[in-house]
Amino acid sequence: MRLRIMTASRRLLYALLLGLLASSPAIAESVLRSGHPGEPDSLDPHLAVAAPALVVINDLFESLLTLDARGKPIAGAAASYSLSDDQRTYSFTLRPNLLWSDGRVITADDFVYSIRRLADPATAATTLAGFVDLFANGRAVLSGQLPPSALGVAAPDSRTVRITLAQPTPYFPTVIALPVFAPVPRHLIETVGQGWTRPGVMVSNGPFVLEAWRPGDQVRVRRNPRFHAAASVRLDGVIYRPIIDLNAGLRMFLAGDLDVMTNFPPERLDSLRQQRPGELRLSPSLGVTVYVINHRNPKLQDARVRQALSLAIDRDLLTTRVIRSGDRSAWSLVPPGMAGYGGPLSAPPGSAAQRVARARQLLSDAGYSMARPLDVELLYHSSEEHKRVAVAVTAMWQDIGVRASLRNAERQVVEVSARAGDFEIVRAAWFSTYADPMGLLQFLQTGSPANAGGYANAAFQQALDQAMRLTDPTARLRALRSAEQLAMQDQAVIPLYFMVSRRLVSRRVIGWRDDNLTALRGARWLAVR
Repeated sequence: MRLRIMTASRRLLYALLLGLLASSPAIAESVLRSGHPGEPDSLDPHLAVAAPALVVINDLFESLLTLDARGKPIAGAAASYSLSDDQRTYSFTLRPNLLWSDGRVITADDFVYSIRRLADPATAATTLAGFVDLFANGRAVLSGQLPPSALGVAAPDSRTVRITLAQPTPYFPTVIALPVFAPVPRHLIETVGQGWTRPGVMVSNGPFVLEAWRPGDQVRVRRNPRFHAAASVRLDGVIYRPIIDLNAGLRMFLAGDLDVMTNFPPERLDSLRQQRPGELRLSPSLGVTVYVINHRNPKLQDARVRQALSLAIDRDLLTTRVIRSGDRSAWSLVPPGMAGYGGPLSAPPGSAAQRVARARQLLSDAGYSMARPLDVELLYHSSEEHKRVAVAVTAMWQDIGVRASLRNAERQVVEVSARAGDFEIVRAAWFSTYADPMGLLQFLQTGSPANAGGYANAAFQQALDQAMRLTDPTARLRALRSAEQLAMQDQAVIPLYFMVSRRLVSRRVIGWRDDNLTALRGARWLAVR
């Protein structure tokens, strides 16, 4: 009788424990909780613009190559590749038995379809479609002069993807590793159309699959059991939280409700250094904050006006007094860290006061004065930090006789306005995904979808084209530097500062690397204690 009672008690205890495990996902699952500044605008790799969307898409999809934990290209859906003697044709061999998350077989034709879809003007793809310019006939396809079928991509057989480039491109392995070049499920898109990215419908090929998306609350993904390397993925899932208010996001992190937070209020930097030194991550990045000028606007087509607007801005004041996070003043586009390039271009000669005097003279030469001021509108997406910078800059502009009005909107609205050319000057953060100057200079290529300001300078484009034809690394970098100098003399955009990556990473996160200079950090390389 006593044995029966003990057995029943044990059964009751086991039942209670199992009930607790079933009702507590935090115990039963290994889930990373990640905070990002804003909501994804789309989860279609070809349509997404906002950085929070690209972070999620990078975890849902995998291209022929992929980025490792350091941000370097490694084998992805392709097990290997070869490069022709003229360095223009890449032949990628797919891994055997690749599957979509719904169990259908992935073939080389899926990659060809996807890359052509990205290049097709009818898709109205993201600015990342500008990379298609690297492909043979890419520029003509993007402009609608040739059909997508003329693009330099083909599938000789079911496991081979052949890509022919317009010119040798040493950084192409990193470009093709971006999720914008991942395959998208043709069999689903042609069946359900734009609704193919909905939870419960979406099919992907990456380490995770979409589980839920509650706008304003969270996007949740779970591990994809059909991913070719599923056994190496240590997380059961990821929750991406949109952080609109950085102070609110910081409170969530400090309370233990977030494991990773991208960005935080810069004025909290000193206190975080004291309170959370082991979780504060400040590291270099390949990014630059710029004010993009709309060159289609007649009043901004005068180079003297653009130069005056740039000269009036005291970058050192912005970085040391307004932002205070270690960002570095920028008078050019290419940030430090580009081997063999020679570092950023120098600031114009003279003191800040002398540059302001020069700005006033340039505006006067262009026909403006205190009696006839230049009126401009500055657009930026809602953020306390961006607002402080914008207020400081407009005060500096006012000092040279410029009347600037401010317009702010949500990130997605600003991105759409920028792509449509509905702005005069707009704040933007430009990131390169690879350590090469072209990662930043490609934002100014004539006719590129990435060129939101519509900048067009024949001499600049000629220098870029020359660099792309050169195979000698030193000569190529020299040509790129000449191109950057031309763009800055012409004041194609207004660089403000080279960005430092500001993140908070909980001690329970395993696998985080500070030497990854890209904005993409795949969750497949992380784990949580």
